[in-house]
Amino acid sequence: MTSNAKPAASAAADEAKKASWIAKDLSATVKRDALMEIERKWQKDWEERHVFEVDMPEDDSVAPEALHDKYPKWMGTFPFPYMNGVLHLGHAFSVSKIEFATGWERLKGKNALFPFGFHVTGMPIKAAADKIARELEMFGPEFVVPEDDGADLENKLEDMSISGTPKAGGNFRGKKSKVEAKTGNKKYQFQIMQDQGMSNAEIAKFANAEHWLKHYPPIAINDLKAMGCKIDWRRSFLTTDYNPYYDSFARWQFTRLREMGKIKFGKRYTIWSAKDGQPCMDHDRQSGEGVGPQEYTCIKMQVLSWSTEAEQIVAATPELAGKKVFLVAATLRPETMYGQTNCFIGTKLEYGFFQSAASDEVYVITERAARNMSFQGLSPIDGQVSKLASIYGQAIVGTKVKAPLSCYANGVYMLPMENVLATKGTGVVTSVPSDSPDDYAALRDLKKKVDFYGIKPEWVEDFEPVPVITTEAYGDMTAPALCQELKINSQKDRDQLAKAKEVAYKEGFYNGVMSVGEFKGQSVQEAKPKVRELLINSGEGFAYAEPENLVMSRSGDECVVSLCDQWYFDYGEASWKALAEECLAAMETFDDETRHQFQLKLDWLHQWACVRTYGLGSKVPWDPSYLIESLSDSTIYMSYYTVAHLLHRSLDGSSTGPLGIQPQDMDNEAWDYVLLGKELPAGHSKCKELAVLRRSFLYWYPVDIRSSGKDLIQNHLTFFIYIHTAMFPKQEWPRSVRINGHLMLNGEKMSKSTGNTLSLRESCDLYGADATRLSLADAGDSVEDANFEESTANAAILHLFTLMEWITEAQKALCQSEASPNSTVKVDDIKLRPASSPLTVVDRIFDAEMDALALSTGTEYEKTMYRDALKSGFYEFIKSREWYVNVTADSGMHPTLLRKYINRQVIQLCPITPHWAEHIWKTVMGNADSIMDARWPTDLPAEPDYSLLAVGDYIRKTVRSARDAETKLRSKKKK
Repeated sequence: MTSNAKPAASAAADEAKKASWIAKDLSATVKRDALMEIERKWQKDWEERHVFEVDMPEDDSVAPEALHDKYPKWMGTFPFPYMNGVLHLGHAFSVSKIEFATGWERLKGKNALFPFGFHVTGMPIKAAADKIARELEMFGPEFVVPEDDGADLENKLEDMSISGTPKAGGNFRGKKSKVEAKTGNKKYQFQIMQDQGMSNAEIAKFANAEHWLKHYPPIAINDLKAMGCKIDWRRSFLTTDYNPYYDSFARWQFTRLREMGKIKFGKRYTIWSAKDGQPCMDHDRQSGEGVGPQEYTCIKMQVLSWSTEAEQIVAATPELAGKKVFLVAATLRPETMYGQTNCFIGTKLEYGFFQSAASDEVYVITERAARNMSFQGLSPIDGQVSKLASIYGQAIVGTKVKAPLSCYANGVYMLPMENVLATKGTGVVTSVPSDSPDDYAALRDLKKKVDFYGIKPEWVEDFEPVPVITTEAYGDMTAPALCQELKINSQKDRDQLAKAKEVAYKEGFYNGVMSVGEFKGQSVQEAKPKVRELLINSGEGFAYAEPENLVMSRSGDECVVSLCDQWYFDYGEASWKALAEECLAAMETFDDETRHQFQLKLDWLHQWACVRTYGLGSKVPWDPSYLIESLSDSTIYMSYYTVAHLLHRSLDGSSTGPLGIQPQDMDNEAWDYVLLGKELPAGHSKCKELAVLRRSFLYWYPVDIRSSGKDLIQNHLTFFIYIHTAMFPKQEWPRSVRINGHLMLNGEKMSKSTGNTLSLRESCDLYGADATRLSLADAGDSVEDANFEESTANAAILHLFTLMEWITEAQKALCQSEASPNSTVKVDDIKLRPASSPLTVVDRIFDAEMDALALSTGTEYEKTMYRDALKSGFYEFIKSREWYVNVTADSGMHPTLLRKYINRQVIQLCPITPHWAEHIWKTVMGNADSIMDARWPTDLPAEPDYSLLAVGDYIRKTVRSARDAETKLRSKKKK
């Protein structure tokens, strides 16, 4: 029997990790512990004083629309995390961008709001809960897996459908998924949870989906508090009908969007999980996020004569008697079909004879393609394939087929090709050597080596490329020209062929003109849809779609494309897209690459399925049998933050807010008034209370910045733009979006399977909050992947502790100097000359450098470039102070400049290391007010004093040259 204890390898890895922590320098641990004690003190103080709870100004003399001007506000948001686990360091990295910005905006004197909610909509929690329930049934409360039939049990689990619908088609397995990588190759859900330190009794509670909602959000809140985040927790909430207030908000927006015509109903292609019996959208996927349907034109090539081996197989299959058999190829370029010279088959691939929806037609394709077709009305029974026989590609070689539109009207032959994939299209590849470099190279190889490839000369010798498309760059033989230009000698030159393929497609599509057929003289862009329509209308082709790449659902199902009736957002509709583009044009994106990625997505995005039948969520208002899907209830929830604290004071809405508004009070008319400014119906029972909500919304909206990882551009962030433009007037559209890359740990991708992972709580426990925050700031700011170095976190502990000690001693010296302003003061290594002494050139240089670095730090904070702000506001600021201490070692520092240095240093670090800054500000410097109420220096010059900075550089270079000369002289004397 397999034990339910934590696997030995995993336990050993944990022990090794603990041992490495214990082995750290004990002195560093003492310093870390001292800093962490400071952090706990100020976190408790901030919470007790409600420092981060920010409300709209209570000033009825100012109209709601004018509150912004008199009381500047700032609202920053982060995409709420999904609550099926604890927050990891990647979450913390994205959170830190808003966290640091909140600190900066407070320093500027704004009412800075950082709200934070929790996402539980969708399939993952429900699917995981159902897995636990099934595993309890199969393995019992102690989760004991029988060793002899563990594999059989795993197969049973895989075959169990969440929806109760039998799994359609064959067993299609893909590569290791994203979730598998994260969970460290654990077979079962209970093993994943055992790795989190849970007992079997606790794990059993997770068979109820509601337990997940109660368990993980409080942990996330505590972890973010441990990081010292400036979050107004009164505004937090859970999504779905678990919170009736948010439920009414989600249902309201869906109702209005449908009335606007933004939500429509009809047949469309969508990524579909047969196991789950519903669309599989991005948040429902183990792998394949962002992958959509790829539409093809399938070409029906009727068999004219079989090869000898294939004829024997056909004759031995009575189900094929009297039926027309077609080799079916899937193409993205129907306009090139006039140039077909042959058709390729993968000799080692297994194909099937599949009954089509037409009773007298059979298709020869791969089983994967047949499974996709079965969900698109192309098989006798929806969702089921009807396989009549199997055949390997080698047996098909030499078969003669009729190629629609080809000038070779008497038929073309099926030929072998080395790189036909079973994972793309149908496994049957139509060949147009005039415009496809791959086809040209393969046909040329076959002509040169007929014996080697085992084909007859007559199958290839009389079939030459046919002009189909003419371009200015390559004439009417694009593929041969590119093969010559790129020196492609055979079909094995795959890298060069990939380049040639890309050039050929772009050149043909954008600059090509048809040189043959019914649409001769028309551009390829005009002719392409017309040729497709011609083929479909004639019965020689049909529409087909499949996922662009492998998509695996969280239930372990390889997804297909289904053509089904469903509710969908009509993203991409011309007038709506124009509004989204207008919104993007006015938004700050902080770098060109982010803007470019949004533009690409707006060009690509089209209809999006917005409902599902399984999981957690709010019910669709007009059809309660459906649930609103997870990426569709989370597009404008930032507006909910503006009123959440007034509606309820608990995550689930069970604790009513200060205005006494009940969930039933928030009907569609109430939300219309609060968020859209429409008039309330006469006699509404909550007019006065709703007016407070309306005022709060108008004060806090729009969103000033939304910060996120780059992976959300392809869905959530683009939807966020679209729905805002549909629901709100332009003055309430989002003002900016900031994108960051993914976070690596110690230069490697974070993964549980490799042990290279760190949760937010682990980092705060290991290094403390401020060292973690400083390391996150130092990790990087661009859309490229960033890197959290644990060595940086260790170094941060030393830097912060050393600087704290130095400032503490310096502050003592300043106190003595204030008591004796005309005397020189020395405390340990801190020496101050009389405060009444005049400023020297060195003093003025140091003063100019402090101003220059403060200006640079402010600029970088404003640009949300926190690594650069840390560089100028911390590292270079310390370096400048160290130089000043050295050059004034004999005379002593000027007290005025030392006081200015300490004040500036604390304020500059405050957004990044707030606990450390608060300790210095209040405990060391003796300020009565919190550092959270401090302001950015107002005595900064408009620009640096470049002349004094130049003098400082000259002095440094002169001293360096003198020291170098002295070193050389001593070296010569030794010789």
